[in-house]
Amino acid sequence: MKFPFRRRLALGAAAACLLGAAATPSQAGAWPERPVTLYVGFAPGGAADIVARVLGEELGKRLGQRVVIENKSGAGGNLATQAVVSQPADGYSVLLAAINLATNPALMGVKYDPATDLQMVAQVTSVPVVMLVPAAGRLKTPADVIAAGRIEPGLKVGSGGNGTSSHLAAELFSRAEKVRILHVPYRGGAPANQALMGGELDLMFDLMSGSLKSLIDGQRIRPLAVMQDSRIATLPNVPSAKELGLDSSTHIRSWQGLAVRSGTPADIVDKLHAATVAAASSPQVRERIEQLGSELTTSRSPAEFQQLYRAELVRWTGIIKAANIRTE
Repeated sequence: MKFPFRRRLALGAAAACLLGAAATPSQAGAWPERPVTLYVGFAPGGAADIVARVLGEELGKRLGQRVVIENKSGAGGNLATQAVVSQPADGYSVLLAAINLATNPALMGVKYDPATDLQMVAQVTSVPVVMLVPAAGRLKTPADVIAAGRIEPGLKVGSGGNGTSSHLAAELFSRAEKVRILHVPYRGGAPANQALMGGELDLMFDLMSGSLKSLIDGQRIRPLAVMQDSRIATLPNVPSAKELGLDSSTHIRSWQGLAVRSGTPADIVDKLHAATVAAASSPQVRERIEQLGSELTTSRSPAEFQQLYRAELVRWTGIIKAANIRTE
């Protein structure tokens, strides 16, 4: 049977489309057919790495494939992000997403478009930020801190480095409550905590962690407030910023979850979201997250996590530019 040229061309195109659809690995029913790589932008042994490894183990059980952890530390997590956005959008390269994705573009510039190149998949944790003072210091409440900061220009406030969550929290507090601060950056939270304990600093904001909990329990550092709406189980006797009447613009929580390159098929993103939420909610992962001082916080959908990321990107870009914050 002979067909006109136009009809043959149309039939050929349709057949090619059907073959392409059959060959493309975009159907979640077939994915994953090999191990998935989870990229972590920080060194082994840290909180991010611990979350990635315990989550990856449980996630692998639900996906039926091994999840391989790949640490690519450096440039504030940018190396890992760049690795993921440079890979095919097929769901086999996954990023441990965190607040640095919302701060790095304004802090140091990035080689990808943060607004279009990343697709958030599932949130896993929220990480509370705590206002801290020396245990034997004169400041006993946030009201004391505000009063001292208004009378004594240059309260010495430490952080784990320029542009870190501890620095950004201090900037939020200073701007909202009209407190003058002298920012003292350290190379990491541990040396900053040591300086606080030694009385070299008046104030510090830090992410909740197991090590910080030990310092608080040992009465070496005094927590004054948790910088969010509600108290946390790890520090049940420490009031929230909302309880204390601090302006809502002082509230800050870090977060962690999974992301992939934009363009990853929606059915794969949905399957990965469901598996991630199930893995994070397992007793093993929940217990480890709580030991780290974080809170289990899972997203209802990829769209919900994407909305959080976009809002955080806008918020921190504005704050960083207004305060003219730059990395060392």
